[in-house]
Amino acid sequence: MDRKPVKRTVQLILLILIVIIIVSGLGISYYQTIEGITGGLLSKNLSFQIHTYLFLPFLFILLIHIFFSWLWPKKS
Repeated sequence: MDRKPVKRTVQLILLILIVIIIVSGLGISYYQTIEGITGGLLSKNLSFQIHTYLFLPFLFILLIHIFFSWLWPKKS
C-alpha cells in the first residue's frame, strides 16, 4: 500500500485548517481589520464560532499527522 497520497492529503487538510484557524483567530482579535479585508463576510461572532468549531477537527488531524510520522518515519 502506498502511504504517500494519504500522508499528502493529511498534510494538505492540516495546512488548510491552520490557515482558517489563524484567520479566524485574527478575526476575533482584530475584527475591524478582518471585516474590512473580507468585505464584512467574517464578523467577530462568526470568527469566534469558526475558531471554536474547528478546534476538535484540527486536533484530530494533527494527531493523525503526528501518528503517521511516528508510525512511518522517512527513509534515509
